This record gives sequence, C-alpha cells and structure tokens, in this order.
Amino acid sequence: MVSLYTSFFFVFAIMAVFNPYLQVMIRNLGYSHDMVGLLLAVFETAGIVGPLLIARHVDNRGSSKNTILFCTGMSALGVTLLMVSTSIWMTMFALTILAFFLRSLIPIIDSYANNRLHGDAQKYAVLRSGGTIGFVLFSLLLAVTHRPDLTSNSNIGFHVLGTFLLFMFPVLAWKKEPKRPKIPHDDSTQAEGKWYDLAFIVGLVIIGLNRMSMSSIASFFSLYLVEELGINAISLMNAIASGSEFGALILAGYLLQRKKVLPVQLLMISSGAMVVRLLIYAMVPTFGGVLVAQFLHSLCYGFFHPAAIFLVARRVRRSHRTLGMSMYVSLGIGLPTVLGSSLGGLIVEQFGYRALFMDYSLFALASVVVGLASYKLMTSKTLETI
Repeated sequence: MVSLYTSFFFVFAIMAVFNPYLQVMIRNLGYSHDMVGLLLAVFETAGIVGPLLIARHVDNRGSSKNTILFCTGMSALGVTLLMVSTSIWMTMFALTILAFFLRSLIPIIDSYANNRLHGDAQKYAVLRSGGTIGFVLFSLLLAVTHRPDLTSNSNIGFHVLGTFLLFMFPVLAWKKEPKRPKIPHDDSTQAEGKWYDLAFIVGLVIIGLNRMSMSSIASFFSLYLVEELGINAISLMNAIASGSEFGALILAGYLLQRKKVLPVQLLMISSGAMVVRLLIYAMVPTFGGVLVAQFLHSLCYGFFHPAAIFLVARRVRRSHRTLGMSMYVSLGIGLPTVLGSSLGGLIVEQFGYRALFMDYSLFALASVVVGLASYKLMTSKTLETI
C-alpha cells in the first residue's frame, strides 16, 4: 500500500502547487475579475465532462494505472500551453485540456483505493490523510522558500510540472486491482437493474449546494487575500487550512466505519461550518479573521470528503464505482464551481468580496436544509454493504 499512499501524497502535492495559483496565472494574463470568473467556468466545465467520460473507460476496461499516467501527461501539456498562452482562445484551450484530464486523477485514485480496500472507510481515511500531508508539506515548502514567483506564469508552471513528474513514479508501482467477491444484493434492487439509488441523487444535491458555497473560496480566496487584505502568503494560508483537516479526516473515517455516524450527518456539519467560515471572511476581513476561518476547513472538508466518498461507495454499485466517484467530482463539485465561478466574478466586480462571501453562505445553509428534509431517505438501506 506504500505506492498508493505515496500516490495520494503527490496528487495532492500537485493540487497544492496548482490550485491556489490558477486564478493568479489567469489574472497575470491581463484579464478582469469577471473574465477570470468566466475562464474559471470554462475550466470547471471541462472538469465536469472529462471525469465522466474517462470513468466509464476505467469501469469498462479496468485500466486505472495506464489511464492515470495518460491523464497526467495530458495535464502537463495543458499547463505548458497555459504558460505560453498569447490569446484568449489559446488560454481557453489550455484550460480545457488541463481540466479534462487533471480533474480525472482523483476520482480514479479514490475508486482504485476503495476497491483495493473493499470500501473500508477507516483505512481509506488513513490513505487520504497522505494527500493532506502532501498538500500541507508542499504548501509550507512554497511558503518558506517564497515560491513560486506570483508575477511569472512560467515560474508557476515549472513548479506544477515538477510535481506531475513526482506523482508518476509511485503510480508506476501500482498493482492490478483485485476482483471483489460478489455480495448478494436485495432482490428488488436487482430486479430494477439500477447501479445507484435515489439517496445518491439527493446526496449529490446536498454536496452540490455545499460546494457552491465553497466555490467562492476555491475561485476567489487567493485574490481576496492579495487584493482585499494585502496578504501574499497564499501557500501558508492553504497549508493552515489543509493541516487542520488531518485529524478530522481520520476521525470521520473511524466514525463512519464504526457506524457511529452517517454520511448525511457529517455533510450537514460540514455545511454548517461553511456558513460560519464564509461569514467570518465577510464580517472580519483581517489576518486574524482569516486565520480562524481557515481552521474551520477541518470541518468544511475534513468531515465532508470521507462522508461523500462513503456515500458513493454505499449508494453506487461497485461495477460503476469509478463513474460514481466521477459524478461526485463532476456534478457534485465541478458543476457548482462552474456556476459559482461565473456568478462570483460578477459579484466581486460589482459589489466586492464581502457581498460574495455573504451571498454564498446561503448555499451552505440550503445544503443543511435539504439534508434535514431528506434525512429519512438518506438513512435508508444502502445498495452496497461494506
């Protein structure tokens, strides 16, 4: 399992080097806030389509390892094109290639890991914690060395390409995915022939509303730090947030596996914490306020992600698990981020960051409401027993 743990470590190292600086790279090309939002929407749209198409290929062929390597190479091509972009069309093409393949990496790894672990939430949380460590260490490394140069897209791009290379080495050591013994399912469900249940669809709605609120942070937090607060320590702030999620990930995995808590309960806690976090950004725009809000990431993501993964593993049949994970990433995260990025750029341009964070806290509140309203459905019998 060392190669799988290391794969999680480096795939999130990629995110640590790439995610906080994508909006900066686009801004460096001279685009306005509303155009940044539009281009991020293009990126997220491609990030919806890519994982869904690639997931079916993996489910049908079982070629996780080769697919991961191919997606990593294509992602590197997208970064290279973005580094040398000279026009809006070239920028859009680069973002499309990049998102299509980069966004496919994590659902493939999540599916592969869950299949290897037979859906064990506690063991998965330990593996996923390797990703948190990778994200935090690389974020701190960038913060301590004052890298990358935020004014140079080439400098940012070369740092990202380096992490792509590091990620490919442990993937090469992956073993063939073992076949899981068949588990008898409920006869009525088999007769319907469905690979998902209604709770999975409602779960995506709960997740989507949560991530709609999170899109204000994912798309505009770095610019908020630099332009509103005059803080350039983007990597440090991201390291603080990710570091805080470590304990929450392990705790969530333990509680889920021991059946002490249900996925919908953790998702509602996550959304409640998101409301508080966004209101802090809006009402306390200071270094101290941001610092406190970053620690709430422990609940906003540390509880959220294991709950979402466990929901997919229980509500989607194993034969379609990669597709289920990709739907979580694409429809549960990607689509809300597309909408959030597009609308968020207009809000920031017209009304500023305070209005952005206050408005988007309402989506997190709506996520809690949907969770409460559908609580009986979300606690019903599952498709998979793991």
